[in-house]
Amino acid sequence: MARHTRDDAAVTRARILASAQQLIRQRGLHCVTVDDVARAIGMTRGAVYGHFRSRAELLGALLCCAEADFTARLAPLVQRGAGTGPDALEQALQAILHGDELARHVSLVAALLQHKCGAACELCPLRERVLRGVEALRVTFAMLLPAPGLAGLLLAHLWGLLGAHAMHLAPAGLSGSAAALARLYRGQAALSAARACCRSDTTSHAILMRDTP
Repeated sequence: MARHTRDDAAVTRARILASAQQLIRQRGLHCVTVDDVARAIGMTRGAVYGHFRSRAELLGALLCCAEADFTARLAPLVQRGAGTGPDALEQALQAILHGDELARHVSLVAALLQHKCGAACELCPLRERVLRGVEALRVTFAMLLPAPGLAGLLLAHLWGLLGAHAMHLAPAGLSGSAAALARLYRGQAALSAARACCRSDTTSHAILMRDTP
């Protein structure tokens, strides 16, 4: 009998993860079982459980891949201190939108975000992890935006682009949108500041008029 090496195990584990990810993109998270994952790559369910003790552990490993991809995109910016430069927002947007890798995680992350459960289940802890990751990303973009309050809106905008790409409704090469997005949100920040200034001036004029004999 052939002996299985650590490298063999790593290759098999990667095949299982790739199969699960592909099926989730095609069918949706709730329509994918361990049996489906195993069947798609010619394995038995027991063989899959030899690498992942449960469906939740398999999904957790997929979520780890998503978290690692997002972290890797933004890490170089942090290391270079790009967050303090004038082009930091555009660089961060390019990092998120470059290539096709992040779009492959959309189906899993979306399903976890939409998950609702009245009692604790295998998906609830994963959903909490996603929510923490989203908040960390929002804080990161808030530090890059002239108007931090726009960070949530920008995340929704980015998620829409990645989702459209995942459904093949948007072309590859989304990083070409980074410059336009950066200009848009810098412009929105300037507009918000101008409106705030106008409101302040209007209030001041009202006070002056009220206090004038």
